[in-house]
Amino acid sequence: MVTQAVPARQRLDPALVLLWGAGSTAAVVLLALGWSLGSTIAGIPVALALVLALAQSASIVLAIVIPRIAMALSVAAVIGFAIVSSADGTSPWPVAVTTMIAQALVVLIATVRSSWLVGLAGWAAAVVGALVVALTPLRASVTANDATADLIVFASMTGAVLIAGVLVTRWQAVRAQLARERQVSASELARREIAEERTRIARELHDVVAHGMSAIQVQASSAKYRLPSLSEEAAAEFDDLAATARTAMGEMRRLLGVLRSEDAAAETAPQPSVADVPALVNRAVRAGTPTTLEDQAAGPNAPLDPAVSLTVYRIVQESLSNVARHSTGARTAVVIDRRDRRIDVEVRNEAATGRPSAAPAPDAGGHGIRGMRERAVLLGGTLEAERTADGGFVVRASLPLAVARGARAESAAQADPEGTA
Repeated sequence: MVTQAVPARQRLDPALVLLWGAGSTAAVVLLALGWSLGSTIAGIPVALALVLALAQSASIVLAIVIPRIAMALSVAAVIGFAIVSSADGTSPWPVAVTTMIAQALVVLIATVRSSWLVGLAGWAAAVVGALVVALTPLRASVTANDATADLIVFASMTGAVLIAGVLVTRWQAVRAQLARERQVSASELARREIAEERTRIARELHDVVAHGMSAIQVQASSAKYRLPSLSEEAAAEFDDLAATARTAMGEMRRLLGVLRSEDAAAETAPQPSVADVPALVNRAVRAGTPTTLEDQAAGPNAPLDPAVSLTVYRIVQESLSNVARHSTGARTAVVIDRRDRRIDVEVRNEAATGRPSAAPAPDAGGHGIRGMRERAVLLGGTLEAERTADGGFVVRASLPLAVARGARAESAAQADPEGTA
């Protein structure tokens, strides 16, 4: 049975669910209080008190989906309660406490769900409406001081809530903008990493595979001149081999053109090797990772196979990049040793002493642990990565000093399908 993912727009928003729950609860409570207090203390007929309380409470819930209509309904309820309430001084007038609370909630919700203009219009309409009712001559039984105090409290309370709603709206807008910018930045970073990886693969294909193909073409083309006793049939075979090599070289050039990014065409720097590891370590130190290098493979030894030398560099590079990303500031030791026709590499870091920083990793290469392991295996080697007992991390690799040409070509073309580990 296949389970289909629910589209993002159909998923429940926790904040909206909370708003519905809180709004519904407040509406029910204010309905009960507004109806009972209005029909008893305020002297409103029971049926009319129920209608006004229903309108007042319903506007709270409606403000979530139709804020403009809800605001108009709430303002009408405020004015209605002020008109029909008894102004004998036994209860706050022209705006009762339950009415103040309901209007404040509607102003807040409408401002957040619609705009600050809707909240401002509702606030002003309710205050002006209550003021007009308070100024009517029929309400002479209520002292001016009592009515003025009630109106000041009402205007201040709902005004403060309006300001809070505006601040919440601005906070939501800024938060949404930051989320969009983070998404754009992440997309751009991913695009750049892919482009850099494609360019790196193209360069390695050119330096390793193209060199071998060129050698095949030259040797096949010159075979009939270097070997006088070569038969005509064999010479024709060598000519066909040279032609095939030239065709393959042309196809490879077209492939490299696809892999290279537009801004990478000018890159002509040679591929890094074991000799460049000290510079890589120095960059790691400058980036904030205290790193030491013990290169026991240096000296008058026979030169490494280019693919092996490049792979050693990439392993050290990726390991230092991981330290910079996940264990910023951890002490790190790089050891390179050559023995028994193999070269061994170990990069060990201690446990991190602080949180990872936002500084870029030293000369990030774009390969992860899995990609490095696959590359080592292609060359006939091994790679292990594990946590140490003290909470650090260690990467160990062992590679042969010389590899077959086929393995060298596959290693140059190997790409990490999962990205950085």
